[in-house]
Amino acid sequence: MSIKHNPMLWAGISVALNLLSPVAFAAAAPEAAAAPTQLSPAAVDKLVTQAQSAYEREEIDVAVKLYAQAAEQNSTLAQVRMGEFAESAQFYEEASGWFLMAATQGNAIGQYDLARMYVAGTGIEKDEAKALYWFKRSADKKHLPAVKVLANAYRTGGLGLRVDLDQAQSWDAKAARLEAIERKAADEKLAAFIAARKKLQEDAAAKKVNK
Repeated sequence: MSIKHNPMLWAGISVALNLLSPVAFAAAAPEAAAAPTQLSPAAVDKLVTQAQSAYEREEIDVAVKLYAQAAEQNSTLAQVRMGEFAESAQFYEEASGWFLMAATQGNAIGQYDLARMYVAGTGIEKDEAKALYWFKRSADKKHLPAVKVLANAYRTGGLGLRVDLDQAQSWDAKAARLEAIERKAADEKLAAFIAARKKLQEDAAAKKVNK
C-alpha cells in the first residue's frame, strides 16, 4: 500500500498523527517509554490487517492508531506505513525515525525510503554515502525502485559514484528481470480474480436454474 494522493486524506492523516503525538512516535524517540506488552505474531498480523481495512475505508484515525500499535510491536510493515503517514503530513523527522526502524530490521521498502530521506535531507541530515548504503541494501533484496536508482546512479555518476556503464547495464538488466516477474505475478493475480468471479457467476446462474 502506498499513500493515496488525496489532499483530504493527507489532512486526515495529519490530524490523526497530531492527536496521537507523542504516543504514536514514542518508539522512534531515544527517550521512548517502556516497551508495550509483547503481542503474539498472529495478534500483530491481525492489527496490521485491521489497520489496512480501516485505511481502505478511509477511517484514517483508526488506521493510524492500529498501525502505530503494530509498529510498536516491531512490525516492519507497520513501521513503513507510519513513516509514509508521517511523511505525507510533512512530519519528516518522525518519518525518518520510522523508516530507520524498519530499515535496520531488514525491510527493503524501509531501506529504500530511508535512503530517499538521506538524499533529500528531509527529517535527517543529508548524506549521499548513507543513502547509497541503504539503496544497495534495498536493491540486494530485489526492491525494484532501489535497483532502478542504482542503475541511474552508475549511469550518471549520482550518489557520489563514478560513472560506470557496465554497472549501469548490469543493474538495468536486474530491473528488467524484476519488472518481468512483477508483470507475470500481476497477470496471474488478474487471471485468478477473473476465474473466481466467473465461478461465482456460474454458481449463481446454476442456483437460479435449480430453483
